[in-house]
Amino acid sequence: MASSQSLPILLSLASSLMFASTFFLIKMAGQASSSLAAIWVTLSTNVGFLWSWSLLRENGIISPSPEWQYFVLAGIFAPLLGRMFQFQGMAKLGANITTPITLTHPIFTVLLSVIFLDESLGRGALYGIFLVLGGGILLGFQGGRGTMVCTGTPYKFLLLPLAASLAYGVSVLFRKLGIDMGSDAVTAAAVTTSTSWLLFAIYLVIFRPSGVFTCKSHEFIKFVGAGVFSSLGPVFLYMALQVGKVSVVAPLASTTPFFVLLVTGLYMRNEEVLNRWVVLGTIFTVLGVVLIVSFGMS
Repeated sequence: MASSQSLPILLSLASSLMFASTFFLIKMAGQASSSLAAIWVTLSTNVGFLWSWSLLRENGIISPSPEWQYFVLAGIFAPLLGRMFQFQGMAKLGANITTPITLTHPIFTVLLSVIFLDESLGRGALYGIFLVLGGGILLGFQGGRGTMVCTGTPYKFLLLPLAASLAYGVSVLFRKLGIDMGSDAVTAAAVTTSTSWLLFAIYLVIFRPSGVFTCKSHEFIKFVGAGVFSSLGPVFLYMALQVGKVSVVAPLASTTPFFVLLVTGLYMRNEEVLNRWVVLGTIFTVLGVVLIVSFGMS
């Protein structure tokens, strides 16, 4: 009994760790690396990794299902748009600021559910919103190192992680609709990622931006590694949702900032804004997300 109760917890934390590893590897590639190159390599890795996994699980036979339409819609918003805004935010603001703000996407998911799915918003969720807002304010002022003054980093760059958060929130809504119809987690993730990959490929063909295929070998290796981790993250999350309650799984899966703080604090302290205000803001943000997801759906 104890093992069955701990399984969704372990899977949720594993999902959170996978996403934190993704952010860390992207950051390790350096601020000089192209965010477009990071998106292209990670998405391509996602597509190859997830479809290979899905084909192996299904003995090489996969048939389209009606719920795929929701995963296609989800893929328009995330990982494509969400990852694009997030990587750009990391380049401008750093992982310790971008990641917690991006992970406020459950707020958008809850609000969209209230508007479109007639879900109710409880008192606990309201407290969570206030906590997230407080954490966002603390993190938003961390433009300087160890100060509460935003120096050298325009406030407009805060729109990047906020846009990523909105994209992820909308994507979750479509994923929920598809998963409720019954689907394999690996194949669902593959369809969603393939949509993002195809749209991004069309964008590259039309606009031909420079620097997309310019990538040093050490950057390429880190991007591929990030792609593997970002493939495992949603699969672990879906597996956790299959065996546990959303109110338990979702908050634990949103603890990525703690893992990011731990890893960057150990290996990249000189390159990140890491002080007591960032830590406090991250704690506020995560606690707020926990309250929103736990009490926002009824």
